[in-house]
Amino acid sequence: MEPPAGEHAVSVSGHPRGALDGALEQALVPGIEAEVQARLLTVLEGISDAFYSLDSDWRFSYINRAAESCFGACRDTMLRKRIWDVFPEAAGSDLRRRYEEVFVSGKPLSFESGALGRQGHSLEYRVFPYDGGLGVSFRDWTEQRRAEEILRESQAQISALADNLPLGMVYQMDNGVGYEGRRFIYISASCERLNGIPAEKIPDNPQLLFDLILPEFREPVARAQMEAHAQFKPLDIEFAIRHARTGEIRWQRIVDAPRTLPGGVIVWDGIQIDITDQKRAEDHQRLLINELNHRVKNTLATVQSLAAQSFRGMKTWDARDLLAAHASFEARLFALSRGHDILTRENWESAGIAEIVGQAFAPYRGLSDDGRLHVEGPDLRVAPPMALSLSMALHELCTNAVKYGALSVPGGRVRIAWAVPETATGQRLALHWEERGGPPVVAPVRQGFGTRLIQDGLARELNGEVRLTYGPDGVSCAIDVPLS
Repeated sequence: MEPPAGEHAVSVSGHPRGALDGALEQALVPGIEAEVQARLLTVLEGISDAFYSLDSDWRFSYINRAAESCFGACRDTMLRKRIWDVFPEAAGSDLRRRYEEVFVSGKPLSFESGALGRQGHSLEYRVFPYDGGLGVSFRDWTEQRRAEEILRESQAQISALADNLPLGMVYQMDNGVGYEGRRFIYISASCERLNGIPAEKIPDNPQLLFDLILPEFREPVARAQMEAHAQFKPLDIEFAIRHARTGEIRWQRIVDAPRTLPGGVIVWDGIQIDITDQKRAEDHQRLLINELNHRVKNTLATVQSLAAQSFRGMKTWDARDLLAAHASFEARLFALSRGHDILTRENWESAGIAEIVGQAFAPYRGLSDDGRLHVEGPDLRVAPPMALSLSMALHELCTNAVKYGALSVPGGRVRIAWAVPETATGQRLALHWEERGGPPVVAPVRQGFGTRLIQDGLARELNGEVRLTYGPDGVSCAIDVPLS
């Protein structure tokens, strides 16, 4: 209740109430300030940031435990001393200039600068007016800065590697809200080399990449990606694209896997690899296997025919006949093997006729040394089927010449010549075998295997014409077959 007008409030002891309140305030304030100060010091001692205060004469008035640790010296030796005396190297420094700026302006500053007394350390400072002087809080960012630099360097190295992958593209996508909500977070510059589209265009329009996929692969790829996203499982899929810049068909493989970051965010790390060379190698391998199977079947059929014809007509198992048949069969197998050797050295692409002729006479190398064998013709390579057929035919001609013809006597000789005439249907091989100086020639009463192989088999195999003549001067054989 307010006292009546004109009257003064009086306490029970008779003293005026205002005087009593002033006395209480004077008695209580120091205690309150001391308690606040004590609590403030407790807080300052407990915080992880370093803190110290300077009075108006630049003297340390307080240093907390964290600052003491940072300075590496006992705080009792620094208190009440001028900071510029304790750290003389700071005189004239940027740090002192900033402290003076706060003194003059009365406005706080935040900045980074070197650490007092710790060379090579970087500190983050907060300087502000405090109790007639300055308050300074700081934290050592050196290790964090180093970690950030290492991280930046690591990221730069990874990016440089990813950007320059010759056959791959690295990317990262967020999980999105549903499959359609996914977006690229990162994509390496190698995207343009791999797909023909600059990497910077993809984040705004991921459809650019999907449109490169050949139509027959789009549905399987989309289905596989949606299934992986729905089931949160890795993806590994192969498909063909049309390169945006060159138009070339290229095979790609995508390997994609989800990963949960520490904060719970889900990202998909992926790599796109160009496997075109691998696919071509696989196709070539399948082609080689099919070709090998075809050649093996043909070779087995040829061997079966050689065996059947070599032992044909043997009514009794006479030892001499058996040995002769065995020798003929073995010689023919060797002739077939020599033809295969020539083609194997040439990767079964083609063979030179000169080498085929040389291999046919390989068992009788002395014949070419004394001039009894004359070979002439242009440098010509023929396909594998023709090479094998000519090898077998020349073997039979050579064997007959050595046993019964011109090469069976000292004065006999053989001339082999070939040419490549042009016709309306294309180039043809015209090869002529001619024997001279041998014993009198008599046409056989019946055709043996060699004659059938040369006259019938060769013409049928090569779709051409073969004429075997038993003239008075010696055996001659004219072979005329298309080269294509």
